[in-house]
Amino acid sequence: MTLQTEHTRRALVAGARDFNRGRYFEAHEAFEEALDSLPDNVWDLFVGVIQIAVGYHKATQGLSSGAAGMLERGMEKVAPFPADAAGLDLGGLRERAAADAAALRAGTFDLERFRRHPPRLRFV
Repeated sequence: MTLQTEHTRRALVAGARDFNRGRYFEAHEAFEEALDSLPDNVWDLFVGVIQIAVGYHKATQGLSSGAAGMLERGMEKVAPFPADAAGLDLGGLRERAAADAAALRAGTFDLERFRRHPPRLRFV
């Protein structure tokens, strides 16, 4: 699956850079910039990654139930995509988001540990 446009690739790289710096709100904004110009085959992928970024933003703000819900919605959106969709390690992101959503729901999410070992958007 290719992203087809340079604008889309730049938005993905910018969003991943913010995400990997723990700037989840800014990451979601970078991804949103590309939504209007996305090819149909990756629109749901970007929306899902946006929702995951928003979930992590909420988690860092102490909003556990809202964070878990956004992570779960994001995972539902990206579920149909292969583990390496659009050059992303989507499998790794799904695995981490699922574990974090479960911890948020169970009340065992450790924000300090999360900050020491944050999730990453990796390219494959």
